[in-house]
Amino acid sequence: MGETRRVAVVGAASGIGADLLARWVERGDEVHVLDHVAVGGADAASIACDLRDPASIESAVRALPDGLDAVAHVAGVPGTRPADDVLAVNFLGMRHLVELVLPKVVPGGAVTVVASTAGGAWRARLPALEPLLATDSVAAGLAWLSDTPAGYPVYNLSKEAAIAFVARRSVAAWREGRVRLNTVSPGPVETPILGDFEQSMGKDVLDGVRAAVGRHATTADVVPVIDAVCGAGFGWVIGQDVQVDAGFMAGLASGATVLAGR
Repeated sequence: MGETRRVAVVGAASGIGADLLARWVERGDEVHVLDHVAVGGADAASIACDLRDPASIESAVRALPDGLDAVAHVAGVPGTRPADDVLAVNFLGMRHLVELVLPKVVPGGAVTVVASTAGGAWRARLPALEPLLATDSVAAGLAWLSDTPAGYPVYNLSKEAAIAFVARRSVAAWREGRVRLNTVSPGPVETPILGDFEQSMGKDVLDGVRAAVGRHATTADVVPVIDAVCGAGFGWVIGQDVQVDAGFMAGLASGATVLAGR
């Protein structure tokens, strides 16, 4: 076993976050968990954090120790939740937390945000995202959402904004503090909220993704990638969106994969 690392997981009550927590605890890391419910037990320090509430985020980050080697931001909610919650948890609260936690990460350390292949259109939609990215607080972001005509899925919007923010912020984060910022974007994953995604995105769509690649991912497909991106072996990988989807998005982009009915 190597040198003990000091790490944090944001969102570890179930699914990907829970399995990442277990992996890091088993390795012998000093793990701190930020979640809106108590998580971790005797093997990890649990800190209350509601990503919809800037004050809660600020309190949680203050409770974290300095000298963090890695932070994995796994928390997220599906599109079945109210639009304000989706944008606040998946992007606005995440952004606020990342900005606050960066000074606590050691040079050479990493902050990895779990996004989604649902945000894969972020480059093409960057002009539409600019007003949201320009907001400077959770409240301002929610005000922008309230003033913006509905019609585009808020879940996709939130993940596009998350990927775009990390890509941009990674430049200064590396230059100023030698901290690496990246995103990891899974496709559909067999977790307790998969049914919510089938409801919000359409079961036929997710079934089409599964048919194209053979099966949905499991947490065992995704957790090692987050772990690796957080690790020293990825020390020259900065500002990237690492897609974990069995090549589905590559197939769409190249024309090699065509969903049924399209």
